Amino acid sequence: MRYTFLALAVVMFAGVAQAQAPAQQAPRPPATAPAASLDDAPDMAPSSVAPVVNRLPERVIRPMRAVDPMTLRAEGGTIRLWGIKPAQSAETPLELKALDLMDGLIQEQQVNCRVMGGTMLEMIARCSTATNQDLALELLKNGFVVVDRRQTYNTVFATAYEKEQESARVAGKGVWALVKEDMNQTGSNGLPRWLEPYMSFLLPLALIFGPFGGLLIVGLVMWYWLRRMASLQEKEAEQTSRKEAMLQSRERHVLVSTLEGELMENKNKIEAFLVIYGDMLRGLQDANEVPKYQQGGDIVQKHPTFGRAVFEANVGKLSLLDIKLAGQISKLYSAMPKDQEYINLEPTVPLETAVKLVQKVLKEAEALLDPLNNVITGLATASQKKTAASE
Repeated sequence: MRYTFLALAVVMFAGVAQAQAPAQQAPRPPATAPAASLDDAPDMAPSSVAPVVNRLPERVIRPMRAVDPMTLRAEGGTIRLWGIKPAQSAETPLELKALDLMDGLIQEQQVNCRVMGGTMLEMIARCSTATNQDLALELLKNGFVVVDRRQTYNTVFATAYEKEQESARVAGKGVWALVKEDMNQTGSNGLPRWLEPYMSFLLPLALIFGPFGGLLIVGLVMWYWLRRMASLQEKEAEQTSRKEAMLQSRERHVLVSTLEGELMENKNKIEAFLVIYGDMLRGLQDANEVPKYQQGGDIVQKHPTFGRAVFEANVGKLSLLDIKLAGQISKLYSAMPKDQEYINLEPTVPLETAVKLVQKVLKEAEALLDPLNNVITGLATASQKKTAASE
């Protein structure tokens, strides 16, 4: 019996093993998948390229020009001085004095600027002259600007900037002279100094004599302040008018100088033109010499090539000059041809015709010399008058 049960168990185990074999023999995927081609790879390129940020230069060294007490203009951008800000005052033309100081320090030489921030078009920097004079410290020393503590706070330059400002304040230079003047005229309580000694008994009198005395004092104070306000307004209007006159005089001087330079250049062109075509005329009139144009032709300029850029850029500013001088300048430039014209001398042109043509060209060029010299003399006289007035 025992062997019978054992045989049955073996048969049942074999059947179960055969039923599980197909499931275990199912096809397996390959161990390694074929490598995908580069063309099938997804496009991983970014949709946009990050913009390139222009980094500020560490230092800028080049010729510069002061346009206001805070700003230098150089080729390619503007530089604002670091660590200072304008002194707010309408009493005197501090801006013009500051510009004169900066022009005297720079003297049209290179300025060395250590960039502290800003943008490519408007950088903020500490700048020094060719003689190693810090522009911001010089302006602070003369009281034309004040320290910008938002920029200098917690920097190694704060002490030096505050020291120069304090020296200007103690010496009463620039805007600090106006501050001292206001402090001398007005007490700490806002009342005029001449009234302060009398306040100790004026107040009891006002209380004793009632509201009428108080109204009288208030009326006197209001009268004083109204008179002071009127005086300040008159003084401010006078200073504004003076400042405008100085700016107009400076602009007139620049206009005269640039026009005189352009006209001198045109005069030199006329003189060179006369020399060249004078030689050509003598060659044509020389019977022993074959004219050049008869050998292969020649080209003759009808007039010199004149410069007009300064005049055309400043036509609207001619009103700054004397009316008669402005009219002479306009008439002179009207007589100067704008476009160059040429005349071809063919070998077949008669010699007499060629001689007359060159004589005509020379005569027209010579006719411009007298009015040109008159205008140059007038501009020189105007420049000398301006220099004498400034002295």
